[in-house]
Amino acid sequence: MKKFDVIIIGGGFLGLSTAYHLSKAGVKTLVLDKGDLGGGTSAACSGRAQVCEGHLDPLNLMLIKEGLKRHETLEEELEMSYEWHRFGLFLIIRTEELWRRWQERSEILTKSGIPTEVVDRAALQRAEPAMNTEGLLGAAYSVEGLLNPLLFTRAYARAAERYGAEICSHAEVIGMEVQNGQVTTVRTAKETYAAGAVAVMAGAWTPVVTRLAGVEVPVRHTHAEALVTEPLPPVIHNTIELSDFYETIHGKQQAVAIGFGPEPNGTLVITEAVTMTDRLHQGVSHWGLSNIAVEMIRLFPFLAKTRVVRSWGRPTSFTPDEEPIISWAPQVRNLFIATSMVETITAVPLVSEWMALMMRRETPPVDMDRYSLARFAGGWSWH
Repeated sequence: MKKFDVIIIGGGFLGLSTAYHLSKAGVKTLVLDKGDLGGGTSAACSGRAQVCEGHLDPLNLMLIKEGLKRHETLEEELEMSYEWHRFGLFLIIRTEELWRRWQERSEILTKSGIPTEVVDRAALQRAEPAMNTEGLLGAAYSVEGLLNPLLFTRAYARAAERYGAEICSHAEVIGMEVQNGQVTTVRTAKETYAAGAVAVMAGAWTPVVTRLAGVEVPVRHTHAEALVTEPLPPVIHNTIELSDFYETIHGKQQAVAIGFGPEPNGTLVITEAVTMTDRLHQGVSHWGLSNIAVEMIRLFPFLAKTRVVRSWGRPTSFTPDEEPIISWAPQVRNLFIATSMVETITAVPLVSEWMALMMRRETPPVDMDRYSLARFAGGWSWH
């Protein structure tokens, strides 16, 4: 039986980036994923390194600012391009309440080193001449990052392997043996591995995996659908999103929160139709795609005759307080859990380093207690 210091379950952004830092530090590391690497939520995303839509607490603001800075040199460190570039973002504002809120948020973000401003409808129209701005007050503007999620996944995987990590795709974990409060072995359909520690970084599938070790985590998910168009002339010049994305989808069984992301090859990634569901899958629905189409034509009428070349669906995990879980499990001493981040792409370069330190029983440079699973020890409720 092969033994590893750390077995990571989940081959997405979090799992592969943490494997890179662990293996670089000399930790014998194995990554197991039930499908293709990055084949879950990581690959099925628009590749945005978000900057201004999350929490405004000091730790999150630092993660955004420093995470963007790390991306500027990370391709060189990983020895592979993942098509990183900075790109403008407009968050559409449709009400006076949102206008006031984003003026306040913009001031906080700018003072924290993340330049953000609120612009009126005329300025938005000048920046995006093809947009139907009727009924809009304006938008919040900032500059975020964009990357190719498939290449980002591959860059971390190759770098981890260079330092000795073993990575196995199509290796679904079907069992864990727990003795005296510790995971001793991890079992797939073909192999059983001895583990010094186990990290579950499986996104929306995290609760399914932790139950194999007898651990319940308060994680649910929404199902998001998106589509990709044929290559187009450069008519949309910035990423376009709703400034009230989370309010638009919160508490609703189904909702469309429209967004547009131009890709370097000319295609548009258009997001997203969101459904509350307990079913984990990566399919798309007639409801989702048809309603995305209605909203996209309303905002950019010229898209009415554009062909859609592919579509995708993905589950997106969240916790009751909408903060991530990054923590050792209190019940199983060597089981580490990381899931439900918000600005994942932005934060990964830093958070993966800190998680690797935690898994080596070292202290990260910032206090991570706010993300501890122990905060739910007294129970939780879903709003």
